[in-house]
Amino acid sequence: MSKYLVACLASVLLFLGGGFTASAEGLHREEVLSLVQDAMENQGSISEEVRTKEEIEGKLNEHFTGDFIEKFVEANVVKVDGGYISFGSDFAPYYIPFFSYDKNTEIVYGENGEYIYIQEEFQDTGDGPVSTGKHVESVTLKKENDVWKVMDVKYESEKMR
Repeated sequence: MSKYLVACLASVLLFLGGGFTASAEGLHREEVLSLVQDAMENQGSISEEVRTKEEIEGKLNEHFTGDFIEKFVEANVVKVDGGYISFGSDFAPYYIPFFSYDKNTEIVYGENGEYIYIQEEFQDTGDGPVSTGKHVESVTLKKENDVWKVMDVKYESEKMR
């Protein structure tokens, strides 16, 4: 009888608690998506005003790994009168994709909890001045100094399984 009671109680607790969400180091889906959205806003904010290169790198350091910042700055930050800025673009390299942040945005937790992959499949955009074929855009998170940060952004033809 007590085994039955314990099983029922555990089932009720799981039901009320919404079940378990797969996570890496306690980072759940909502937290992962929020982190990626914050990183995207961070990237966008460096196009708002001219800064020193050190200020840009310091701002990006909150959400991005050192190696990623180096690649991003090299590809997107330009020198202007008074400092540096990123002009951004819909197709600029290393920018966080425009995920829908709904059921179409998938999260895959890497083995051993070392990485988290966020990915979404985008359909063919055949009309308009610029078109892209069906493809997958993804963001890889890695822990750096006990903080989850964006390590990579990729545009590929296949989803990660």
